Amino acid sequence: MKKHIHYFDYLRIIAAISVVYMHIAAIPLRSTLNTNWHIINLFTSFAFTAVPLFFMMSGYLVLSDERTLDIKLLFKKRLPHLIVPLIAYTVIAIFWKLCRADDFSLSSFYTALISSLSQPAWVHFWYMYTLIALYCISPIICAALSKLDKNGHIFIICIIALISLRSALQAILPDSLDALLNLDIINKLTFFGGHLGTFILGYYLGRLERKIPMPLLILCACITLAAITFGTYHLTRQTGGYNQAFQNQSAGFEILLASCIFLIFKQSCDYECRILKYVPVIPLSLAIYLMHNIVISVLEHYKYITEIVTFFDTALITAIIFAISYFIAKTLASLPLLCFPITGLTFRSACSSCNWIYTFKNIFSKNTTSQ
Repeated sequence: MKKHIHYFDYLRIIAAISVVYMHIAAIPLRSTLNTNWHIINLFTSFAFTAVPLFFMMSGYLVLSDERTLDIKLLFKKRLPHLIVPLIAYTVIAIFWKLCRADDFSLSSFYTALISSLSQPAWVHFWYMYTLIALYCISPIICAALSKLDKNGHIFIICIIALISLRSALQAILPDSLDALLNLDIINKLTFFGGHLGTFILGYYLGRLERKIPMPLLILCACITLAAITFGTYHLTRQTGGYNQAFQNQSAGFEILLASCIFLIFKQSCDYECRILKYVPVIPLSLAIYLMHNIVISVLEHYKYITEIVTFFDTALITAIIFAISYFIAKTLASLPLLCFPITGLTFRSACSSCNWIYTFKNIFSKNTTSQ
């Protein structure tokens, strides 16, 4: 069994909260430019590292594991942990959308279900479609990486860097120069929308043994965050609408920022957090990701969320949505029949890591010890 990677716990929490935040922040960012807009934009520019961080962590865990070459393991354990929750939340999303539109019928439900085979039932489910596809080809990538020599690895890193550099230049340079950057060969190398590169990059970052000076990493992260924040403001003001060219999650500035954050935590936070034993968010992070947009939609429909204007509004609602999603996931993980479809965890695993049974056992054992 591989050693637990403690800094991944911190990165997962940051990424999970960031995903909720950026979906809430999308509302005020499409309104008037003011002081609150600038603050929200700053935190959103940071939050867009969430998806790259998730891909990086998955890439390292999968591609550095020799068991990845075992096709039986892929189909017996890894894919079901992703596919079953995706199916469950797709059904929930379709049911809620049809009920919200007052258009529920078996025929409309069936049509929407068939459509979900080609297009996600909810926008953020795209991540699961991409991750499942990456898992499907992970044995091939893992085998290929293990056979490469030093020059081969350098070549792969250069390709990933080239794709990100092109994206960064496209955000910076005027539209008139797009033709010079829109090289067909780079387009064809941008597999899975660029996320394959991020997936493999996580493998290299996780295996990097040389320590990069912390002041340099922090400086690079701050400069990159400033570039994303200012660039987003500049393009938004220039185009008259919220422009996310600098906040591209698949390449460019966000990948550089996510890489810096990954290495900062790797080099400074690889220790256990005791709080996570009492508030076990990590095992439920997948459920929180899949659930949060549906929770937002339900609260908006029933007018519990009305107007989001300030940064305080955005942060508060983010915290509320995250907490609600966590408690729903934790509760459903306590029910044997619903645990796996909702969380991707077996009931036994949830009982030993995150559900209410786990929490009550911890409280009971703590009280027994104190007595």
